[in-house]
Amino acid sequence: MAERFTDIKDSREVASIIKEMRNQRKITQTELADYAGLSRAGIAKIESGASDIKLSTLISISNLLGFDLYLRDRSHESGE
Repeated sequence: MAERFTDIKDSREVASIIKEMRNQRKITQTELADYAGLSRAGIAKIESGASDIKLSTLISISNLLGFDLYLRDRSHESGE
């Protein structure tokens, strides 16, 4: 399977990716909430974009869902 990289522009994109990956892996909001130490309602708020996600929560969720997080230095892309 080819690696897929997504440039994230805002928190709603993060929310959409989390929901998509959770559904693909057939993990319930309750299961994800238990793993991340949140309520099911908290996960629902994150997935809907109604609540921002803490970095530590994002790391926990990414570990369970099996995706990596990368930070990339863009300063060299435009010849700066």
